Amino acid sequence: MLDRWINIFFSLVLILIFILLGDAADHRQILLAFFLAVLISNISFIFNWLSIDGAFAAAILGIITFGLGGLSAAIVLLAFFISGSVLSKNPVPQQGVLEQKFRREGKQVWANGFWFALWIVIWYLTNSEIFMVGAVTVIATATSDTWATEIGHREEEHKTRLITTGKEVEPGTHGGVSFFGTMAGIIGSLFIGLLFWGVNSAYGFTSFVIISIIGFLGCLVDSYIGARYQNKQYETSLFSFIGKKKFYIRNNFVNWLSTGIASFISIILTLITGT
Repeated sequence: MLDRWINIFFSLVLILIFILLGDAADHRQILLAFFLAVLISNISFIFNWLSIDGAFAAAILGIITFGLGGLSAAIVLLAFFISGSVLSKNPVPQQGVLEQKFRREGKQVWANGFWFALWIVIWYLTNSEIFMVGAVTVIATATSDTWATEIGHREEEHKTRLITTGKEVEPGTHGGVSFFGTMAGIIGSLFIGLLFWGVNSAYGFTSFVIISIIGFLGCLVDSYIGARYQNKQYETSLFSFIGKKKFYIRNNFVNWLSTGIASFISIILTLITGT
């Protein structure tokens, strides 16, 4: 249900920008993005990469990315989506059973794409480069985490240890880290940083360093939060007038939180360094 509210929110943002703020060039870009995003989302559904909800969320994310963020943002997002989908299509051992991973849902799309879309919108409205760096850091974090998870799952013959205690655990355990998984996470973050730097020369070497390092840091944050809090239930009284409510922490929330933390850190560092 939450992913549908996010769909509505970003759809309204796009409509308002199109009607109130966009000029003729923006209108053409957004309309082109609409047709391309719908096409790619439908192809992804056919290839079994997205569910119907996932395809709808991905289409909105794609329109924001290419329509407002331009070609460089679209290339970065596609690199994450295609590489992650290819890796997660392979069977992976999990508790002695081979499972096929299929069809990302809308919640999974926004778990990794919410902050990216938000920073792209703010970058479009402000034309401030710090928000584009923050947006790309989101994708670097998501790519680092996805590559580390998918490759780390396959390490049956290598040790996987819990990031919080160092205790040896089964591959695929939330918060588990391994040598090859960690190397994959570093390479994934560097890949996004290099790709963005290569397609957008307006951003200097410092931006590449921030995106790459903080992207991998976000992956480690994801592992730490996963080890400490994932699959646990908590009670919260944030809104006292509705009483205490139970809150179950799932992987999507962990992804959303870690990408958000990483993007905020990269924005602050970009402000400090003046890049």
